[in-house]
Amino acid sequence: MKAKFFGALILLFVTLSVIDAADAATGFEKHFEVGKTYLVNQKFEMALKEFNQALLLSPNNASILVERGTAFNGLEKYDQAIKDFSSALKVAPDTSLAFNNRGVAYLRMGQYAQAIKDLDRAAALNPKDPVAYLNRAGASMCCGQGLASADKLASWLGAVNWKSDFAGHAAVLAALGYRQGNQPKKAKEILDTALIRTDKLKWPHPALRYLSSTIKGKELLEEAESSDYDTTQAHYFIAQNLILNKDSKQAKLHLDWIVGHGVRNSVEYWIARGLVNSPVK
Repeated sequence: MKAKFFGALILLFVTLSVIDAADAATGFEKHFEVGKTYLVNQKFEMALKEFNQALLLSPNNASILVERGTAFNGLEKYDQAIKDFSSALKVAPDTSLAFNNRGVAYLRMGQYAQAIKDLDRAAALNPKDPVAYLNRAGASMCCGQGLASADKLASWLGAVNWKSDFAGHAAVLAALGYRQGNQPKKAKEILDTALIRTDKLKWPHPALRYLSSTIKGKELLEEAESSDYDTTQAHYFIAQNLILNKDSKQAKLHLDWIVGHGVRNSVEYWIARGLVNSPVK
C-alpha cells in the first residue's frame, strides 16, 4: 500500500513538473511576442520589460537577447545592447541579426571599424538581405571609405537582379560611395542603371534623378515632403552631394536639420550625426 502511494506521489510530481514547464513556455512566448510588438512600435521601455520577463522564463535564449539588445539600441544604451548581442552570439554564433544589430550599435557610437567588421559578418551569413549592406555603407561613408561599400552594394544588386524594394536606396548609397572614392564613372553607371530598373513612381527614384542632375535639391525635398523618413534621407543625400562638391557650409545646414528633426531609425540620420560630430576631411 505504501509503495503504491509513493508511486502515485512520483507520478503527481512528474505531471505537475510537465504542466509547470508548459506554463513557463507559454509565458515566455507571450512576453516575447508582446515585447516584439512594442519594439515594432518603438515603445522601447515597454519592450524591455517584456523581454526581461521572457528571459526569466527562458534564460540565455538567443532570440530574446537579440530583441532586448535591439530595444537597448532604441534607448541609446549601447553598452547594454552590445552585451546582449554578444551573449546571443555565444549561444548562437551564426545569428546574422545579432551581428547586424551589434554593428548598428557600434555605428551609432562612432566605432566605425568595429561596425564594418560586424556588418560584413552579417552580410556573409545572410547575403541576400540588404540591411547589413546599407548599414555598412553608413559606417563607411562616415569614415571616408565609401568605395568598398559601394562595390558591395553593386554586387548585392547584381545578385538579386535589382529585384528588391531596397534597390533604389542601395543604388543611391552606392553612387555616393563611388563618388567619395573618386570613381565618378562607376557612380554614373549605377545611377543610369537604377533610373531604368527601379520604379519611377516610388521613393527614392527622385534621389536618383537629383544625383543625375536632372532635378535640384529643392525639388528633391518637395518630392520627399509627405514622409518624414524620406525627408531625412533627402537632406542627407543633398548634404553628402554638397560635401563631395566641397560645399561644406551648405552641407552643414542639411546635416544640422537631420540631427535636429530627422527620423532616428534611418541610417541616414546616423550618418549625418557622425558627420556633424566628426566630419570626414
